[in-house]
Amino acid sequence: MVQKGSKVRILRKESYWFNDIGTVAIIEKATSTYPVLVRFTKVNYSGTNTANFKVNELIVI
Repeated sequence: MVQKGSKVRILRKESYWFNDIGTVAIIEKATSTYPVLVRFTKVNYSGTNTANFKVNELIVI
């Protein structure tokens, strides 16, 4: 079960953080396409360290 503060591994292959581990920051209650905001320690090419994912694109560690 994905919940705020849990460590997750990213399964989306086209993501910069594929197979990387991040921390869940926010889970939206509304019905959005990508409801889970994950924060990482390293930044991507544009300098951000957060991204939104679907629940089925994450595995809780």
